[in-house]
Amino acid sequence: MKKILASKPFLILKGCYMICLDLLIVTGAFYLVAVLAKYLKAIQEFKVTGVFEGSMVTFLTPTVVMDVFPLWLLRIVFFCTLLFAGIHTIFRLYDTWNAYKDLNLGTKGTEKFTTKEELDQQYKKIPLDDQEYQGHAGIPVASVVEDGKRYVYIDDNKTNSLTVGATQSGKTEMFSYPFLDLIMRAEIKESVIVNDLKGDMLKNTKADFEKFGFDVFCLNLVEPDNGIRYNPLELVRTAYFNQDYSKAQMYANAFSFSLYHNANAKEPIWQEASIALLNALILAVCEIAVQQDKIKYVNMYAIVTMLEELGGNPDKNGVTALDKYFENLPLSSVARKQYATIKFSQGVTRSGIITNTMAKLKNYTYDAIAKLTAENDLDLEAIGFGEKPIALFIVYPDWNDANYTIIATLLSQLNEVLSEKATLSNKNATTRRVHYLLEEVANIPEITGLARAMNVGLGRGLIYHLVVQSYAQLDDKYGKELAKAITGACGNQIYIMSDELDDAEYFSKKLGQATVVTGDRHGDPLAMDKSYGEREEGRELFTTNELRDLRPGEWILDRTKKRRDLGNQLIKPYPIFAGHDNQLYMLHRYEYLLHRFHNDLSISALDLTLKHLPIDLSDLTIPFHLNYETEEALDDIDEVAIQQTLIDKDQDKYHFLNKLLQKELNEKEFEYFQEMETLEEIRQFLNIPARENLHQLFEKLFS
Repeated sequence: MKKILASKPFLILKGCYMICLDLLIVTGAFYLVAVLAKYLKAIQEFKVTGVFEGSMVTFLTPTVVMDVFPLWLLRIVFFCTLLFAGIHTIFRLYDTWNAYKDLNLGTKGTEKFTTKEELDQQYKKIPLDDQEYQGHAGIPVASVVEDGKRYVYIDDNKTNSLTVGATQSGKTEMFSYPFLDLIMRAEIKESVIVNDLKGDMLKNTKADFEKFGFDVFCLNLVEPDNGIRYNPLELVRTAYFNQDYSKAQMYANAFSFSLYHNANAKEPIWQEASIALLNALILAVCEIAVQQDKIKYVNMYAIVTMLEELGGNPDKNGVTALDKYFENLPLSSVARKQYATIKFSQGVTRSGIITNTMAKLKNYTYDAIAKLTAENDLDLEAIGFGEKPIALFIVYPDWNDANYTIIATLLSQLNEVLSEKATLSNKNATTRRVHYLLEEVANIPEITGLARAMNVGLGRGLIYHLVVQSYAQLDDKYGKELAKAITGACGNQIYIMSDELDDAEYFSKKLGQATVVTGDRHGDPLAMDKSYGEREEGRELFTTNELRDLRPGEWILDRTKKRRDLGNQLIKPYPIFAGHDNQLYMLHRYEYLLHRFHNDLSISALDLTLKHLPIDLSDLTIPFHLNYETEEALDDIDEVAIQQTLIDKDQDKYHFLNKLLQKELNEKEFEYFQEMETLEEIRQFLNIPARENLHQLFEKLFS
């Protein structure tokens, strides 16, 4: 009511009424004065003449004023009256406006929620009709019904997002599934990497992704044999075999760093030593693989086997076969230089370094993981630069976190590869945007350089969407300072629900305060006559308890980067409340996507593999034991003349070789070997790719 009384139309109407009333009062007063004057004049004449002229009718004629007052006087009085009425009206209108105006001047805060009309001007509106729509993909912001049809507002800007929702809050149903739907239906296709706990999102969306033209891949840590293979050393071996040794060293160090770096370590020397040791092992294996032209040797199973075979059983001086191996490498070898970090450590310290290094690598010795990481099926560059969009699902179990480091390694390497490729491209960006939808990101190992990647990657088309249960999870995983940098890189932060009071308090403060006018009533409790007062007070836009009381389908989006509308006009990025009261609430998957995003089959029933040949783990490793058995045997053999080629001149060495070949050759091959009479025959027999290791041992024995 007060708003009506203080409104502009009402004040104009009241002003006109008051001016007319003032004019009417003055005119009436003049008329009465004129009538009275004329009547008094008639009485005076009656006293003189004894005759009373006129009647009451003649006194009340409209011209009576003109008969009494001169015209110039009437004009002056009229304009003075009009001036007085105007001034009087202005003051009266001001008093009226001042009495009923809104006292809210925003002195305690000016925050408010974005209205539907503002949403129409600021965001694209996409129909939820299962059809393709124009433009880029974007995250859902709010939902609305118009003309009986449901639409969703989307933010398709390159902006990172953070969604906070406790267990069973509906974050996957309200945010992740709708977002995947928007990604696949966008006309401009964009790749997506999905952190998919247990694989539910994969099995429910795979068919539709393929329908809309996506290549779907799955790194499956639940069933490693049912999915693509991923070699975390693929970047290293590709660079090394391309003779880009500098880049190979960089990739090796980045991988080792991601495994062992711990910003909170009290004694970082152990982590640094493990990084150096793993670098040395990786580069040493690369050298051997290049020498023997066997790229398959560059895998984690071979690395762990090398450390296991050569790193144990030190002699009385504490020297291991691993020490001897690196000592025999050329001084220019980068692998030897990396190993120098632990070369001068004491026996106990060195043993601790090897133990610490082995602890992080032991999972790569399990058959399933060894085979998973032996080969590489996915070109990481293709995710941002390939001809077709890619949906890569990383499926992992919630009951076993032993292999979670593989996830963090893949994500770190993917960002590294795409960032480098984008930086070197003409547009300094990927050819298609890449979305990282990382659900439960705080439950996997720390992703190296995540905060930096989120801040720098946007310009390159790399957009991160983090989904967590609470802010505290990020603090625990990354530390408060780094977690603050990560959340600060998210221009869109969605609050659905949290079991933590601290989260609700924090988000309430982020939303800011609004100014409200409160009323006071004073007087005797039983009296009818009371006095009333009003005053401004500050109030959180959404209080802590109100945040904890959000209903299903409701969320609040706090946005900081959206500062222009669709017409490129400047706007204030007020928060958005998608609620039931304002009819902007979000829909869950089961309310509109169940006909597409539902699959009763288990993930085991899906064929997620590419065409693979069976892997024999023994073929993946370098047979170091043959070399060292030979060296030990040579120590016991006297020096002999090696210039002659007849076998009988080198009987001791021949007997050793004979014993060794009996183990390595099949029966027919061994019989053929025994018929040979000269060293040259044996050399030619062994000089084939399948017997490369045996040929090298022969040359070491008889050269």
